[in-house]
Amino acid sequence: MKSYVLLPALLLSLGCTGIPLHNSELQSAADSALGAALAEVNSVYAASHLYRVTTGSVAKVIPTGLDTVDLLMVFRIKETQCAKTSQDDPQACAFRPGFFVPSFTCSTRVRMMARSPQVVSLRCGHDGSSSSSSESSEEVSQESERHKLKSQTVVALYAQ
Repeated sequence: MKSYVLLPALLLSLGCTGIPLHNSELQSAADSALGAALAEVNSVYAASHLYRVTTGSVAKVIPTGLDTVDLLMVFRIKETQCAKTSQDDPQACAFRPGFFVPSFTCSTRVRMMARSPQVVSLRCGHDGSSSSSSESSEEVSQESERHKLKSQTVVALYAQ
C-alpha cells in the first residue's frame, strides 16, 4: 500500500523539479532569440535610454516545421545609462542607479528559422504586475510616462 502512495508522490516531485536542459543548440537559439527580443524592446519601448536584460528563461519550445521552432520566453529588463541614440551594446551598459529606474517583465514568442530570429509577439509590463494579453506598447509607454512623472513629483517634493 505504501508503494502505491510513494510512487505517484515520487513521479510528481520529479516532474516538478524543473531539471535544466543542457543543450548547446537550444542555448545558442535562446541567446539569439533573446537578442532579437531585446532589440525590439529597445526600438519600441525605450524613450531615452536603452534597456538591458537582467534575467531570462525559455518557457516552452514549439516545433512549427522542419528546421523551425518558436521559443516562448520570459525575461526582465531594466533601464541602463546608455542613451538610445548610442550604438552601444545594451548588455554591456551599466544599469542606471536609483530607486525609480524603470524595469519591466516581458514575454515574447520568437520564431527561429535557420538560425534567424523573428519576433512574433512581445508584451512588457511593470515588474510586480502580470501583463495581460490585451496590453499594448502604447499602454506600457503611457504607464512609463506616468511612472516618470510620479518619480519627478516625488523628487520635487523631497527637494523642497
